[in-house]
Amino acid sequence: MTGSGSRNYTFISEPCRTTELAFRVGGPVQNFTVQSGQFFRKGQLIAAIDPRDFLVRKERAEALCRQAEADYRRTASLYEKNNVSGTAYEKARADYARARSDYDMALNELNDTRLIAPFDGYVQQVYIERHQEVKASQPVLTFIDLSQVKLETYVPEDMAVSLRRGAPDSVFQVRFDRLPGQVFAPAETYLTQTAADNNLSFRLTLLLDNQDNSLLGGMAGSLSVSLSSTSASLSSLAIPQAAVCQDDRRGSYVWTVQADGSVSRCPVTLGRLLKDSRVEVVSGLKPGQQVAVTRQAYLNEGEKVVVEQADAAE
Repeated sequence: MTGSGSRNYTFISEPCRTTELAFRVGGPVQNFTVQSGQFFRKGQLIAAIDPRDFLVRKERAEALCRQAEADYRRTASLYEKNNVSGTAYEKARADYARARSDYDMALNELNDTRLIAPFDGYVQQVYIERHQEVKASQPVLTFIDLSQVKLETYVPEDMAVSLRRGAPDSVFQVRFDRLPGQVFAPAETYLTQTAADNNLSFRLTLLLDNQDNSLLGGMAGSLSVSLSSTSASLSSLAIPQAAVCQDDRRGSYVWTVQADGSVSRCPVTLGRLLKDSRVEVVSGLKPGQQVAVTRQAYLNEGEKVVVEQADAAE
C-alpha cells in the first residue's frame, strides 16, 4: 500500500447479464436470420418454430374444452334440480377441468414456438441454423446485457474489512487500458461475505453504467481503491502462507511461539499475497514474533513445543 492509501487491482470486464436462450418446445426453426452482435429490444421476436402442428393441437383442445364446458353447465343445471346424480355432476366437472388444462397447455406450447428477447441485449453466440430441427431446451443462442458492465477482482482481507465497515472516504476509480485518460466510477459495488476458495481473498464486484454503449465485455483495466488515512495507515508484516490457519467463526489466525516454548493462538488480518509463498499481515503480529508453520492442527493453547522450524514475522 502506498502512502496515499491507494491499491490497484486488475480486471476483465463482463456483461452484467449473460443467458442462454432456448425454446421450451421442439420443432423445425422457421424464422431465423440472427447474427452474432445483433441487438434486440425486450419483447422483440428473435426466432420462431414452425407453429402448424401446435396450432392444430390448440384448436383441437379448444374445441374439446368448449364441449366439456357445455356438458358441465348442462349437468350442473340438472344437478341443481336433482335430475342427475352427484357422481355424474362430479364427472362432468372433472372432465371440464381436464379439458381446460389441456387447452391451456396447448396454448402455452403454441406461444412457446416464439423465442422472445427477455431484456434489451445483444446476441453473443449462435448455435443453430434456419430450418434446423431443435429439441426443447436446446440452446439457441447466448444473449448478453451491456446496459451495465460487470467488473470482478479479488481483494485481501484487510481491504475487505475496511470496505465491509464502509470506509467513509473510500474512492473507486476504474480505468480501461484502451480508453486512456478516462476515469469511471461504479454505480454499484458488492463484496462477498466470506473468503474465496484460497481463504486469502474476497471477491469484489462493481457495476458500471453503460448507457452510451462505450464499454464492451472483455476489456482489460485496473481498479484503484483509495481509503481514508485511518484505513490506509495499517502497518504490515510478512509470514509464510503455510503459517495461516482458518476458523469458520473467527477467521484467520496463526500459532505464535512464546519465549518459554509454549504456543498461543493469535488472530490476524491478512493483506496481499506476496512472492516466495508469503502473505502480508496488517494486524495481529509484531515484528520478530515466531509463528509455527507445520503441524498446526495438532497444537493446543499453552502447549509446549520443540521448535524444529519457526519463522519470524518480518
